[in-house]
Amino acid sequence: MAGCWSPSATYRRPKPRNATTQCWKNRPSRRNLNQIASGKPGAVHAGDICIAGVGMREAPLRARQHLSYAPDESPIYPFLTGSDLLDFVCMAKKRPLDTYVVGLIDGFGLPPFMGVRFSNLSLGSQKKLLLCAAWIGEPDVIFLDEPSNGLDLASRDLLAELIRQRSRETTIFYVSHDRDFVAATEANVLTMKDLSLRVINRHPK
Repeated sequence: MAGCWSPSATYRRPKPRNATTQCWKNRPSRRNLNQIASGKPGAVHAGDICIAGVGMREAPLRARQHLSYAPDESPIYPFLTGSDLLDFVCMAKKRPLDTYVVGLIDGFGLPPFMGVRFSNLSLGSQKKLLLCAAWIGEPDVIFLDEPSNGLDLASRDLLAELIRQRSRETTIFYVSHDRDFVAATEANVLTMKDLSLRVINRHPK
């Protein structure tokens, strides 16, 4: 399943391939929802979010082991290299860098830049590394914030194909204002308006 929040007011029902897409109309709403769903400490103030049957409030560390998150802007220390980032994620998840992620690194053309510090990398290279890190450990749920930002056309097409393929076995939610990219992923679209109506209907006055 893949999911996208879109500025449009329409909602597409799940497609046979079970892909969904996320696009938020504005950054505050989009960022807050991504932070809540991806398990940022302190983001959940009421209720709970369960990932693979594990509650985020009761066992946040165990729940977050089942998900990955690639932010829009890089939060990585500028002195770290691409190899440092991926090694750290592998250590944190206690999972090796599998052949699938290695293939993604090659597909993104990253090998020449793995030893370069983040401060010296382009926006596109930073984004590619964050996306590679998100797929480490075969997570059950993946959240991506504006995943096509900064990508060259070939990498954008590769990512769209990746989302189409992996959404058959992994739940993928992403935020995007790139309508062409959303169409390329064949994802289902949800809107903030649609979600607001659902919340209102669940809590009538």
